[in-house]
Amino acid sequence: MKQEDACNASPSRLWTLRSSPSKETAAGEDAGDNDRLLLWEQTRQELLSLENEIAFNEAIVEEREKDIKEIHYDVQQIHEIYQDLAVLLHDQPISIDNIDKHIEESAASTGRAKEQLYKASKCSRSRSFWGWCWKLIILVLVILLLGLVLHQLLARHDNPVQPLVRQ
Repeated sequence: MKQEDACNASPSRLWTLRSSPSKETAAGEDAGDNDRLLLWEQTRQELLSLENEIAFNEAIVEEREKDIKEIHYDVQQIHEIYQDLAVLLHDQPISIDNIDKHIEESAASTGRAKEQLYKASKCSRSRSFWGWCWKLIILVLVILLLGLVLHQLLARHDNPVQPLVRQ
């Protein structure tokens, strides 16, 4: 209680707290006034120091509150990331199953396509062979027909009296 009174006291009030007027003399009054002024100045300095310390502590508290709010925001962001990740992980087996299914279907389709390409190649070679055979047969027939026609023309040319058609 005395310390609170000392903090709020004026120099004259400090004098009454520290000494009684009946014991002081005239020479002692100047020394007492100096002591009271020093005590008052010291108390004022302590008050300023305490106020500065309180302001500093309040600034630290505000900074920590700000940091706590930032940490809280970051934790919320991390929580959202984990929720998104949980959704992805929940949906992932379905996606993996779909991917496996598509891979199997692609492999089967590729196998069927390979078989069809082999058959088409075989057929193409076969058609190519038979196509050349037919072309060769037609060419031989055309040559034989031309040979026959030329033979008839030459035979007529050697014997002009002979009719073209025999009766």
